Amino acid sequence: MYLNYQKQRGSALVIAVFVIVVMLALAVGLSRLLISSSETVVYEVQGTRALFAAQSGLDIALTQLFPLNGSVAGCGAVTASRSFNAASLQSCSVSISCTPFTTAAPDSITLFQLSSTAECTAGGFQTRRTVQIEVR
Repeated sequence: MYLNYQKQRGSALVIAVFVIVVMLALAVGLSRLLISSSETVVYEVQGTRALFAAQSGLDIALTQLFPLNGSVAGCGAVTASRSFNAASLQSCSVSISCTPFTTAAPDSITLFQLSSTAECTAGGFQTRRTVQIEVR
């Protein structure tokens, strides 16, 4: 059996280059997937921190609106903005708005709409969450 080695010259090189290109494409695709996944986790954690900060802002506003002595203080007693110093909510700030409105007759009840918007910034990522409630 006679093999002609002149015709087979370079075919292994083409296969090697093809395998290298395919492996490189897989590596690039996996690295992009890993980066995207890590950014998603960061936004999820930051979003949770912003949600907790917004809820904390509402809790503070409720204690200012309805103090323990039993009388309603009104929207003037609610602090409009707040920053947190706790390690879990560090670099988060909250802005709170309070709007009173009265229901129609015959009840004519005064309701308060509280809206709390929290914004957390860390490492170039910024998230914002808003929570609203109505109380009487």
